Amino acid sequence: MTLLATDRRRDARVVALAVATPVVLVVGGFFAEAAQPPGSYDAVGQTVSTLAGLGATDRWIMAAALAAAGALNVLVALFLRGVGRSARLVLGVGGAAVVVAALAAQPVHGSSPLHMTGTVIGAVALAVWPLPLAADRGLDPDLRRDSLVATGAMAVALAWLCAQAWTDGTWLGVAERVLILSETVWPLRIAIASWRGSRRRPWSETGWDTLALAVLAPVVLVVGLLAAEAAWPGPDPGSQSFSALAGLGATNRWIMAGTLGLVGVLLVIIAFGLRPRVPRPAWSLLAAGGVLLAVAGLNPQPVGGYSMVHMVAAGLSWFAFTTWPLGLALSPAVDPGLRRTSAIAFAVLAVLCAWFTVELVTAGEFYGLSQRVLVVSQAVWPIRVAIAVLDHRSPAPAERALRG
Repeated sequence: MTLLATDRRRDARVVALAVATPVVLVVGGFFAEAAQPPGSYDAVGQTVSTLAGLGATDRWIMAAALAAAGALNVLVALFLRGVGRSARLVLGVGGAAVVVAALAAQPVHGSSPLHMTGTVIGAVALAVWPLPLAADRGLDPDLRRDSLVATGAMAVALAWLCAQAWTDGTWLGVAERVLILSETVWPLRIAIASWRGSRRRPWSETGWDTLALAVLAPVVLVVGLLAAEAAWPGPDPGSQSFSALAGLGATNRWIMAGTLGLVGVLLVIIAFGLRPRVPRPAWSLLAAGGVLLAVAGLNPQPVGGYSMVHMVAAGLSWFAFTTWPLGLALSPAVDPGLRRTSAIAFAVLAVLCAWFTVELVTAGEFYGLSQRVLVVSQAVWPIRVAIAVLDHRSPAPAERALRG
């Protein structure tokens, strides 16, 4: 019993280290960017290496954040239990390479070979270290599958970053941040799995973490919205859309753009947390909506025009968030009470979506208000679902029906 308690405490410390990694990077990046003179740094087109480079103001902030994040990855690799040595070795190499890249600063003009070598090794290692997990037959099948998906997603992000770097793309900074975020969040998933044990969680134990994230999503949305409005106090919020607050003409547009991206990521994680408990059409639509919301946030509207990618992604995300309750309402394997409330939720969201569409098409004076009511309502609904599935026990036939 004492040995088990010790292992549990060590696993909890690894989770804390894994949580600290993205927090250190995000907070460090925020303060490093704030330290730069106004207009001297563009987070969309410039990398974090610039913030840690010799030409940056107070470059030690970003350099220290990168070095700390790399060191944290090394510690996670050293103390992580329940996964193979090869995966931990690759993770540790990636973390060490990030430390090297942080300490070997880019010069004011040109590039540092040592910095670039550390950056490339770190980016590749942190993208491929889930592959040994996917190949480990001793791990939980869900974790193996998720590891393969994670590698694919990070490989796509890495390819996007390379394409932006080779073509001098205007989205180099965004591409790098997407890759960094995905690479720093994934060790947390593994650390939590190790903490809980490699066995599958019983049907009745799923839910508390998903419920916490479901509560967090609308909180982040509202706080981000209020902060973005406070940073740009001129326009009338009643007629001002989220897209305007995240657009290229907005003051501190990164607040709303980052909020949309973060909420999108949270909703994807929530969808996968609900996956064992709700029908596939429901959680798939919720996850798709989260991805599309993040895409819309990362593709801002230009000044005086429209971004087709933004408009299509935003429109499809509203559709996905509105219709995903139907996947619950139409499934006989779902608890009758949840089916009934899901049908009501779909009807309410459909009415709100219609109101927003009318305001959008007619340039109505309540365009911004209708969008806020719709988006907040869509963000709140996962809480109801997470609460409903938290304590509800379903027999094995229902479980098979939901997963099929």
